[in-house]
Amino acid sequence: MPGACAIRRASGPSGCALRGGSTNSVGKLSGLATVGAVADGAAGEIHTSSGRAAVILLDQDGALTLAAAWPPDDTLDEASTDAARWAFTHDEPAGAGTAIAPTSAWFFVPLRTQRGPLGVIGIAASGLPLEPESRSLFDTLAEQTAAALERAALARESETARTAAETERVRNTLLASISHDFRTPLASILGAATSLLDYRDKLDDAAQRALLDQIKHEAEALDEMVRNLLAITRIDAGALELRYDWVDIREVVERVASAARRRGAAQEIKATLPAELPMIRADATLVEQALGNILANALLHTPNATRVAIDAEVKAGAVSLRIADDGPGIPPDIFPRAFDKFVRLRRQEAARADGGTGTGLGLAIAKGIVEAHRGAIALESPIADGRGTRVTLTFPRAEAPS
Repeated sequence: MPGACAIRRASGPSGCALRGGSTNSVGKLSGLATVGAVADGAAGEIHTSSGRAAVILLDQDGALTLAAAWPPDDTLDEASTDAARWAFTHDEPAGAGTAIAPTSAWFFVPLRTQRGPLGVIGIAASGLPLEPESRSLFDTLAEQTAAALERAALARESETARTAAETERVRNTLLASISHDFRTPLASILGAATSLLDYRDKLDDAAQRALLDQIKHEAEALDEMVRNLLAITRIDAGALELRYDWVDIREVVERVASAARRRGAAQEIKATLPAELPMIRADATLVEQALGNILANALLHTPNATRVAIDAEVKAGAVSLRIADDGPGIPPDIFPRAFDKFVRLRRQEAARADGGTGTGLGLAIAKGIVEAHRGAIALESPIADGRGTRVTLTFPRAEAPS
């Protein structure tokens, strides 16, 4: 604070005297972002300036809690604790040198703000009283500390409100996505099942088979939606459980590519994998889900004439799977948010969202799965002649059993 000076222990018996020239010790507090950082910083600054121990106690749900101390300590004696509570409750100084708990080893002043006291700040008596000018400065330091704490608390409340608003937005988006994207396959299943029940005797075997295939296809789409929704919920909660085993990447790629072809993918899918492709320690089901989401993304966001290539690169400590297409690529405005939840690519040739779910979760889930394996995921677009997209999934490599 301009014009302010710090306090220090005096060499004589008169107490604690002022020292000139220190104008920014508490000014540093304004640059601290959190309540804990401000409390630690203030206690450290006061101790450095005065040569005396300093403590800060903050109100938490009606109880004073020791938030910071320098030198570090986690206890106060009963008399000092009572003095701190009195200073906070009555919004007046208490402790050593006052009429309230004068035998306390600490002197406390409340941390006042416009919203009321946040707590108290204390300085050790050390058998030496504060001189009037030093007491005035200590009050000023307490005011500055209170202001910094209030700013940090307001910032925390603002962030909490922002997080709550974002959570509500995500929840509403999820509900809207589920209600819309579940309705389409459910309507198709209901229509096909009703036709079989009402007109079975009038339908030949081929027509009945087509309706049953339609029911199966839409049910698989619903199952994929549910699996993705459960996966993103577990990822967000940090509760994604990995069942590690030795995974043959070649088999995973073949299963994912075959499943896409069975579901009627019109694009050319070509897998070119190295002859020597080591196994990895991973959760086979989750690796397949991540790769399946990436491939579905490529298929659903590109025209029928697109070629999708899957290859792998073996490195010293990792194995990378790459899925690349020669489609139109990702628009620049979408690219920075491609791994966010509920981000959808809107194009004529991409009628539904990624992963076949319509919820925009495919890339977010793939990212969560890969990172849960302590791997990495990377996105490139365009990759050649202003077109194409490549997603690289890198998994750590471990030595496979002989």
